[in-house]
Amino acid sequence: MTADYDLDSAGDVLRRTPDTLRALLADLPDEWLHGREAPDAWSPYQVCGHLLHIEQSDWMDRTRVILRHGTTQVFDPVDREAGFATFDGWPVGRLLDEFAATRRANLDELRELVTPDDLDLRGLHPDFGAVTLAELLATWVVHDFNHLHQIVKTMAKRYTVAVGPWRAFLPVLDVG
Repeated sequence: MTADYDLDSAGDVLRRTPDTLRALLADLPDEWLHGREAPDAWSPYQVCGHLLHIEQSDWMDRTRVILRHGTTQVFDPVDREAGFATFDGWPVGRLLDEFAATRRANLDELRELVTPDDLDLRGLHPDFGAVTLAELLATWVVHDFNHLHQIVKTMAKRYTVAVGPWRAFLPVLDVG
């Protein structure tokens, strides 16, 4: 099943991510927030730092570049792990609050700047070359889903052994 990108329905999804994260993570003990499935994997807390950093420095910045410069200016590269240091030590509630506020502001700005007629405009990604605004904005939605999946998978794997024989019915425990 595939669909063309739609501003309104994508906004409906993007608006829900902060509440979803809050429902999953607010007020949990550190072992849930900072647990990792492997030494080089991200913890749920780190994912929140990443999401906030990317929310502040990627989606709307690149949208503005496409709208103002098209393919005459390459997007700035994004440091995917910059949020780890930037937000290190913040309580998870503060991370979630800041993410929610930044997401609201970004969606308000998106509504002001972008129309369906803009979706075919192109920009230049430093690795991929020419990309459309629709592709960038669809990636924003799927990026949220990707990291929600990552958080849930990491949390589920905490009980890999504890579930005993039911593991056979829990494929989330075997996702790499």
